[in-house]
Amino acid sequence: MPLRPLLPLLLLLGACSRPDAPASTTSSARAPAPPAPAAAAAKAPVQPAGSALAKPPAPKPARALEPDATAPLRLPGRGEPAALAKRVLHVGDSMVPLVGNYLRPVFEKRGASYAMVSTHSSSTRTWAADDKLDAALKEHAPELVLISLGSNELFDKDLAAIGDAVRAIVERVGDRACLWIAPPAWAKDFGFAEVVRKNASPCRYFDSTKLKFTRQEDGRHPDWSSSYGWARQVYAALGGTDPLPKN
Repeated sequence: MPLRPLLPLLLLLGACSRPDAPASTTSSARAPAPPAPAAAAAKAPVQPAGSALAKPPAPKPARALEPDATAPLRLPGRGEPAALAKRVLHVGDSMVPLVGNYLRPVFEKRGASYAMVSTHSSSTRTWAADDKLDAALKEHAPELVLISLGSNELFDKDLAAIGDAVRAIVERVGDRACLWIAPPAWAKDFGFAEVVRKNASPCRYFDSTKLKFTRQEDGRHPDWSSSYGWARQVYAALGGTDPLPKN
């Protein structure tokens, strides 16, 4: 058989025997979505709008533990200055009349009573040990109590016993308005004034050691001129404003 007629057939068979062409790498399918991020380990607390810069509220001021010593002493339940008390009891040692003799007239002028009960050379411990104070409180029923004690104890070193005596006296006074008039220091003490100051509460403590005095011949008691100035300072601490008469 001649070769030429078979040539087209051979070419056709060769084309059919070729390998298929590679598929296109381009695909119309959409790429899968990336995985969701992992959840936070701890969820932050929700803050109200503007709270990031908000300051904590200021603390409330603490209440005073004791009354202002610079303000006039007042009568419990009435709120009036203690200088307006209708019944006054002044107890203590020989310093009582040095102040009381100037205070009594101004109280009596407005119709109040002013009783003085003093014992020469007495002390906080003698007043705490006997019933003089109880009897005087019962007899005079005071709204205001003034205490003048300590001038005979400046050299006493038994401060614990003095503190006990002061507390015992104050406890008997009760809830009445009270002013403890410290002695006019005529010598350096061994801590007596500080012990009284720390134990006299709720009685108000009047610090006579800050005043200057001229003395009587014994060198201890203030003379009458100094006593008048002393009484004026005490009266001011009670809220008194009218002048004290000079006897």
